[in-house]
Amino acid sequence: MKEDTLSMLLQTENDYHNTIKNAVSEAGTYVADRRKEQAEYVDELKRSLRVFEETESKKMNQALAAESDRMEEEAVKLKEKMKDCQASMAEHIVLHLKEEVLSSYGNS
Repeated sequence: MKEDTLSMLLQTENDYHNTIKNAVSEAGTYVADRRKEQAEYVDELKRSLRVFEETESKKMNQALAAESDRMEEEAVKLKEKMKDCQASMAEHIVLHLKEEVLSSYGNS
């Protein structure tokens, strides 16, 4: 009976160690699987971020190009306006000089 009890104790201890080994192995597999899933998730986030950045960059470049075109059109209009103002001022100066010259001939 002592041998049966000893044999059962040894078998129980052996089963316990095997159970611990299996649990550690399963835990290692579980951790490895979670790490793999996490790495895949991080890679997906990186891909999404790259796509987002490319899309936003394209939108920003289009907006900047449109604003640049608008500013160039505005610059052309302002140059035209400046030419008109200069022409008007030149005309005003010419008229003023004519008046001065005519009035100086009229006074002499």
